[in-house]
Amino acid sequence: MLASSLIGGALAAGGFAYLGLAFRYVGRALPPAAATDWKPPVTVMVPAHGQTPRLEECLRSICSQDYPTLQVVFGLHAEDDPARAVIERIQAEFPNLDTTLVINSRRAGSNPKNANLANMYPAAKYDILAMIDSDVLIRPDFLAKFIQPLANPATGGVTALYTGSPEPNLASRVGALFHCDWFIPSVLVDLARRDMDICYGAAIAVTRKALTDIGGFEAMADAVAQDFVFGYELHRNGYRVELSSSTVATVVAEPSFSALMSHELRWNRAIRAIRPMEHFLSIFMSPLGPMLLLVLFGWPLWMALPVIVLHIALRIRLHHLLRERFDLPPAEPLLVPLRELVNFAIWLRTPLGRKVQWDGRVLVTGDGLRMKQAD
Repeated sequence: MLASSLIGGALAAGGFAYLGLAFRYVGRALPPAAATDWKPPVTVMVPAHGQTPRLEECLRSICSQDYPTLQVVFGLHAEDDPARAVIERIQAEFPNLDTTLVINSRRAGSNPKNANLANMYPAAKYDILAMIDSDVLIRPDFLAKFIQPLANPATGGVTALYTGSPEPNLASRVGALFHCDWFIPSVLVDLARRDMDICYGAAIAVTRKALTDIGGFEAMADAVAQDFVFGYELHRNGYRVELSSSTVATVVAEPSFSALMSHELRWNRAIRAIRPMEHFLSIFMSPLGPMLLLVLFGWPLWMALPVIVLHIALRIRLHHLLRERFDLPPAEPLLVPLRELVNFAIWLRTPLGRKVQWDGRVLVTGDGLRMKQAD
């Protein structure tokens, strides 16, 4: 009983401390980008694979940018990829836009997305490169605001927070809650204590010079998390990495909870491979599951219940605050405890293996920043 109470108290204290920081930094939000006339030519690179839900809508949002000189390069690994027909339809819809479709089966390394980008790179015309995922929705003015930090020569890369735009089924709505209610606060808390040295894969922009200086896409060929390595290498080579005040919306389309768990297990094993201690400490971002478990092992209910109720109440208040500060899907407070229990289940499974499913292949997260094809 004493051990359960002590562990439960430690979990609660850590969880409340994290939530206090989250309230503080979410409440500040992000300052808007300064107005400027700096609009250099930009190449947007869109790696794609498969006919994912709302693919056409996402690609249309990318091609509908209110921007003077824009090239869009799409990339596929296979001629028969189902995304090809959608991309060609979008190209026909925007005949006055400079678009290119690169189809190349070459794999520069084990990271499928990075290999696709490496194949697309020779087709890129301009010195500002923006990489935007094919499952991302952006506003017409996104690109003009997004690239502004690159006007400073000391800045090599810029990235953006991503929210979740879910399909209507329960698994997708729970999946989107992670983007909105756990990812965004964790980034803001993290940035309050150190310089930014990471990018977020939904949207990254980089100068060609900075990309060359870090070794190009080939240098990240086997990256377990290409976005992390991008930011890490930029920072290591003396470039600033900035967080844009604009956000993007990632389409969350999980057909089942099993698919959701598999998808997020890949993310968590990548994080654990890169930053094992931070992954371990992430339990304080989702302590509800272990606190409930401790009640079964002797933590007195009269002591645990007020703590658990207060934690849920604060999480739901943060859920609403995030929607006041950011353009997020409608509030679903009843799903917040369920989302936190899913976080705990994935946290428990993460150390039990290193294999992940990606792009139809089984990969193994290695030590540190690399991964390889499973034997």
